[in-house]
Amino acid sequence: MGLFDLTGKVAVVTGATKGIGRGIAQELVNAGARVIVSSRTPADCRRVAAELGADNAKGLPLDLDDYDAIAPFAEAAQAAFDGVDILVCNAAALSWFGPSRETPREDFDRLLRTNIHHNHRLCEALRPAIAARGGGAIILIGSLAGHNASPQLMAYAVSKAGVAHLARSLADEMAPERIRVNCVAPGFIRSWSSQRVFDNDAALKAVVAGIPLGRAGEPEDIAGTVVFLASRAGSYVTGETLLVDGGRTQLSPPR
Repeated sequence: MGLFDLTGKVAVVTGATKGIGRGIAQELVNAGARVIVSSRTPADCRRVAAELGADNAKGLPLDLDDYDAIAPFAEAAQAAFDGVDILVCNAAALSWFGPSRETPREDFDRLLRTNIHHNHRLCEALRPAIAARGGGAIILIGSLAGHNASPQLMAYAVSKAGVAHLARSLADEMAPERIRVNCVAPGFIRSWSSQRVFDNDAALKAVVAGIPLGRAGEPEDIAGTVVFLASRAGSYVTGETLLVDGGRTQLSPPR
């Protein structure tokens, strides 16, 4: 695989048991990495780790809403395969959909706390382990919602804009340790949160009509970008937010 070879590397992927996270875990294993599969549910972690292969993956649950669980999780993740080279922060909260003026305070607080504060805590908890291996990569999964105005998703969008800036800030701070930090901002991708649109032909057609490449994205579209950023192929990229959206943001919609 050359520049994309991750043989000998160890990756931690949060939110790894379904959708985009599951696709990322699979492609990291395909590239040669061993993966710590994380989500809230222990049974789901064990199931996906078994699907990826006992030699390739181990399941380790983490509820990202629980700040006090992050440090013990980081210690256990380091011990699982004797080190960590790559962290993919994919887990996120999405707890409110509606007009911004009606956003409940507790939901806004939770989105900022979980998606920014707790992901930052996880990055810092695993930072020494990654630095001890001579450096590595941290990839934060943002969203197109954090780049463009997103009606009905204001609080979530603000949190994801914060994730993109978190990546830039950490990239600047961690560069001397040879830890590259980037953000991947998915557009319209098949996942648990978008499946209701995929199940509605008219709604799916309306969304795809605004995508220059003429199709919705799949988890492997995000996973391929993550492998690039985690590997030597992306060794000179840090502090960036890569929009993976089929051209939806930068190009004109199909005519």
